Amino acid sequence: MARPQNLKRQRAGDSSEEERPSKKPRSRRERRTPWNYPPGFYDNLSKVWLTRLALREVDRRNSIAPQPKPSVPAGEYSSDLARFARHGGPDLCHLRGYPEHSGAATMATQSSASSSRRTQSTKGTTPATKRISAKDKNFELHLIDHHIFPEGYEHPDGRSTPKPIDFDSIKKRISIPRASLSPSQFSESAFRDFRRQHLQAVSENDVMAKVVPTICGNTDIHSQQNIMFTELLPITTDEATKPQPDLFDGAHIHELDKAFRDDGQIRPMVIPSKHRNVPVANNFFLEVKGPEGNSAVMKRQACYDGACGARAMHSVQNYGEEEPVYDGNACSFSSAYHNGQLHLYAHHATPPAALGGSAEYHMTQIDGYTLTGKRDGFIEGATAFRNTRDLAKEHRDRFIQAANMRARGGIPPAEQDTLTSPAAVHDTALSPSDELFDCQELPESQDVYDDIPFPSFGQASDDDLAARTALPDHPNEDDQQDESQDSLSFGAADRQTNLVTSIIFPCL
Repeated sequence: MARPQNLKRQRAGDSSEEERPSKKPRSRRERRTPWNYPPGFYDNLSKVWLTRLALREVDRRNSIAPQPKPSVPAGEYSSDLARFARHGGPDLCHLRGYPEHSGAATMATQSSASSSRRTQSTKGTTPATKRISAKDKNFELHLIDHHIFPEGYEHPDGRSTPKPIDFDSIKKRISIPRASLSPSQFSESAFRDFRRQHLQAVSENDVMAKVVPTICGNTDIHSQQNIMFTELLPITTDEATKPQPDLFDGAHIHELDKAFRDDGQIRPMVIPSKHRNVPVANNFFLEVKGPEGNSAVMKRQACYDGACGARAMHSVQNYGEEEPVYDGNACSFSSAYHNGQLHLYAHHATPPAALGGSAEYHMTQIDGYTLTGKRDGFIEGATAFRNTRDLAKEHRDRFIQAANMRARGGIPPAEQDTLTSPAAVHDTALSPSDELFDCQELPESQDVYDDIPFPSFGQASDDDLAARTALPDHPNEDDQQDESQDSLSFGAADRQTNLVTSIIFPCL
């Protein structure tokens, strides 16, 4: 049987497959020019680490540098080329260090490109730029050059990073026991569940979704996750990427008086985003890395976050002041969690070292904890973490309350020094409970609440109740947790009102 012939008529202008020029696909590497930081970033560094990006910038500068005219070696060559070649050929010493010439390759690419791609050729010849981030080792030097000093930094003149004046008070404050972490509320079984979640986490997202909620416990503190602070005024330069903490706390924007939040000098310091639901006046941050994450990057991120928080608190605290006041206290805190290790840091601002300079921001480690070894270690770390969040909120609320009164013209700034001093928080926290009822400004408050019974704290242990009685102005575990531990989350409110706190706050 004869084979059916191809009845499709071939056009006169068609050529065979062999005659058609084959299109050579351009690889992605050929189309994309590697990005790098702006040249000015490297020019402003006091010292440049030889990272891959820095070396790439060296190559780029060498490629565009003026090419020197090669000097023609003196002397005459032998006319016998064979003998000339046997003796090694011409002297090429004058080509040493000569930059690679990429003109021929560029011309070949442009000649073979289509008209549409030819219009885009200018984009491919200029290296893409990207803002410097904590992922680059030079970022730490960038922070130091702009007076943001990491934990343990030693200055060239021998000065070490100063500790906050209230450092000892912070240590005592964050160690107060919490009811929700008592054996009846957080059992050995709950700890095993936490440890299992830790071992099963394979990425940073897993850690944030499965591990961090147990560390945070149930709280009504206003917080958000993974939001870039696009509206903040850069604390270094525009070449640095904006902060983007994995978790951060702050106030509701409606808590700020309109005149205060619309102030042109305050707004870019305390309002990080245009979205109305994003917390403002942020002063607590958490950075997290997955099992294979880089802890050095995480620490640089925490340093960056905490400095922005310290600047925000300093701006709120000094709202309405003619000259900024630096009290040396830490009102901004950051934390870092990686592979079961939790570290807490305090951040505070100090005056400029030179006249006309910018403020300096210092990072101090409060403590470090291993959360996955045994239950006691988790209890210690989670207690410190939750207490630090509460302490940050107390500072934040106190400063905002005073700033709102100033914005409304209620109390002159000079008369509010005692109200906005961070030391007042710690002094009150370490006072006996009987002294807290002695309020000179509101003597009638004792009579108002005499007949109201002291609130119950559920199944809190005796140690928890003792701690609450001794330190009533800090509601430690204003949170009641379900014994099954199935309802742990970031935002579920589980606070119980501490009556003594409501008595004290009117005195502020």
